[in-house]
Amino acid sequence: MTHVLGLISWDPEIRNILALTLGVGILIGSVMLIISTNTGPRTGVLIGLAALFGWMMIMGMVWWMYSGSPASLGGMKGTPPHWRVIDVNVGNLADDPLKQAQQLPQPNEQDVVKSILAVHPELLAKATNGNSAKVPTIGELVELDPNLSTEFKLNPEDLAGWHLLLPSDKQRGDAQAVADTALGPDGQKIVTGSSEYKVLEAYDIGGKENDYPLPEGAGVWDRVWNNIETAIHFQHSEHFAIVQVQRVVPQQTVPGQPPPTPQVDPSQPVISVVMIRSLGDVRFPGFMMFFISGILFALTCNALHRKDKISARNRAAAATT
Repeated sequence: MTHVLGLISWDPEIRNILALTLGVGILIGSVMLIISTNTGPRTGVLIGLAALFGWMMIMGMVWWMYSGSPASLGGMKGTPPHWRVIDVNVGNLADDPLKQAQQLPQPNEQDVVKSILAVHPELLAKATNGNSAKVPTIGELVELDPNLSTEFKLNPEDLAGWHLLLPSDKQRGDAQAVADTALGPDGQKIVTGSSEYKVLEAYDIGGKENDYPLPEGAGVWDRVWNNIETAIHFQHSEHFAIVQVQRVVPQQTVPGQPPPTPQVDPSQPVISVVMIRSLGDVRFPGFMMFFISGILFALTCNALHRKDKISARNRAAAATT
């Protein structure tokens, strides 16, 4: 007995489970005990269980409806949407097992940047903020001037359906964070840290946002119709993303000075992290709680109904005798 008490006091998980079980037992048991003093033990237990399952059904419905919203009411939640790495390609994407990745053109990053700056030299100062050692990426230049996508054939029609993700795009930030983990010590162990490489570009293809894009200059009614259109389509194409990085030239950090500007090593291959968007199952636990509790609630209510009819027939038979 001493060892059991010692184990309970040492393991917080066991202690929490026992505390929760005791609290639920006292709360539900006390209600059933009070009801049973007026209705009898069997009817009291059925009434208590019906009330419990009805309350759980309502809570499951609320969690099912609102668990996906930012202002969530808490409760049971599943896995949120996230990017899942399916391949880390070093070198040529033509050898990647994903067919869509094989079709993505591989323009030379430095040549395209030089071509853009040769035509639009005014973008260099904006992209580098006065840092002469910094070399901007294609995405940074396109973000400064969206017309570059058409001028230098960077639209989805020119990239086999792939969309160039700009540095300010939230999807790019999420995908880049997943790529950092996949390349680091907790993933493929290709690098020891994000300081060893520079993110070049990121692309995505498919998904709800790309299947039903908003028209240029969309108004209120366009946005309303877009929400309706995406809501009535339950299935969407698979959503893929590719984050491309390249190793940088090792540089010494001078004590007391800011870190040196990363310089891409052109002799190193481009590493492409290919990933797919998992929609998760945020609402699934709430739905299952609503579904199971609803069935149990219906069964207990049906048992109470049948018991009430039997009691009514017995009372009627007793009155006639």
